[in-house]
Amino acid sequence: MPRGVAAVVASLVLLFGASGCFGYTKGAKAWSYVGNILLIGAGGTAIGVDHKSEQACEGMGCSKYTAPVSDGVAIGSVLIAAGIVGIVLNATRPLAKPASQGR
Repeated sequence: MPRGVAAVVASLVLLFGASGCFGYTKGAKAWSYVGNILLIGAGGTAIGVDHKSEQACEGMGCSKYTAPVSDGVAIGSVLIAAGIVGIVLNATRPLAKPASQGR
């Protein structure tokens, strides 16, 4: 995955993650689920479009080290994990009481 694509994906993750919406109201909770599904979808897309830039090579003319996991798989896995954690946190967090009900 080119460095520019990784930077765009990281920027989108920060943009969605910076909203801080973890389900304080019913509407916020619904939009939080949408954001979590987008994270999971972006992770699947990052894994799906990733391809190893170098073919497997054995012998004298090969580089000394080839990473077992490519950048796209690593980024996609983190995005999917973040989406799943967000769904679990959102599902277990109670709705806030309206201000009119008091504490």
